[in-house]
Amino acid sequence: MLKILIASEDGERLADLARLVAAAGSYQVMHLHAAPGSLSTHACQLRGADALIIDQPSGGPSQMLSIELLRQQFADLPCILVTQTQERDDLIRALRAGVSDILTWPLERAQLTTALTRLETNHTPRTREEARVIAFISSKGGAGSSFIASNVGYTLAAHEHKRVLLIDLNTQFSDTHFLVSNKTPPATLSEVCAQVDRLDDAFLEACLTRVAKDFDVLAGASDPIKAGEIKKDKIEYVLSLVSPIYDFILVDVGQAINPLSIAVLDHCDQICVVVQPTIAFARTGRRLLDILHGLHYPPEKLRILVNRHGKRDELPRSTLEQVFGQKLFHVLPEDAAAVDDSICQGMPIAQHHRSSAMTKALMALGNVFATARENDRHASQEKGFSLSKFFSRAKTSSPNIA
Repeated sequence: MLKILIASEDGERLADLARLVAAAGSYQVMHLHAAPGSLSTHACQLRGADALIIDQPSGGPSQMLSIELLRQQFADLPCILVTQTQERDDLIRALRAGVSDILTWPLERAQLTTALTRLETNHTPRTREEARVIAFISSKGGAGSSFIASNVGYTLAAHEHKRVLLIDLNTQFSDTHFLVSNKTPPATLSEVCAQVDRLDDAFLEACLTRVAKDFDVLAGASDPIKAGEIKKDKIEYVLSLVSPIYDFILVDVGQAINPLSIAVLDHCDQICVVVQPTIAFARTGRRLLDILHGLHYPPEKLRILVNRHGKRDELPRSTLEQVFGQKLFHVLPEDAAAVDDSICQGMPIAQHHRSSAMTKALMALGNVFATARENDRHASQEKGFSLSKFFSRAKTSSPNIA
């Protein structure tokens, strides 16, 4: 599904364009309420899009210059211009800048459909690396999924030198950020989702909690009522915007299976089910796995993380694997003293207890994630090389003015 970013300074025309594009085919529509001259400041949206539709009602040298500069900066992003101008010089400048189609306003549905179909036919996947998205979910409270998600994020950034974003999707009094930071979040996920149309690089930076170098946290909603205001399409939009910026996006899902969490899980490369080695967690963890299987997530995407291994009343590893019907992905030890101190301090455990058993296990888990991403990256590069050779032989259509 192509991600099409529509940019317009006019809110009503932006809504009309979005409606027409949505009706023209199966596209993921992204909105940007901004003037064409300011588009270069919205790099995160432009990086995440497969195509761009610019609404530029009037012509003139300055307007065309802004489009030329944008095309120079994002030459690999196909662009359709919607305009009311009929000035020949303006249209020629736009075509020379690399605009694939120029459509006149008011738009006819058939006219737009033809342009989008042509764009989709000639579409070549952009050479961009997107983040590996990993969700952490549990079937019971107290499993440790928030602690693991936040501390693995720090480990990936500090020891694997990856750019990491942790998103707190908990809907019940979210506080994952306080497990690794004492800072008050400048904004929450619900506040960001409410203002996605103005989410440029500067605004995104201002909304994140910087825990450490290359490790940011987008805090969860401060109360359940605000969490209920987060919409499925908004969180998907946020994911599409931040994905090209980071190497990893970790999502602390909590225990909720609802339309919002399912929308996030659909975008995940891995879903880590966090359990403890007890009868209670084995029972509810099995039910959670059944639900995830029922939602048609493939077995290779689902991973079992066992936390607090070494407790006196724990079930044997073989029993857990029999209950869950798959091998355990990773085991984290019982290390109550170090974990409790880390939580009380509001600091990553690797900072204060570098030699603890939990720190070593988290570093090993981070290395597994980092290695898997590198393997996927090399595989995608080889695939991308093959695709580029194929598309280079394909005949592309000439620009069109409608």
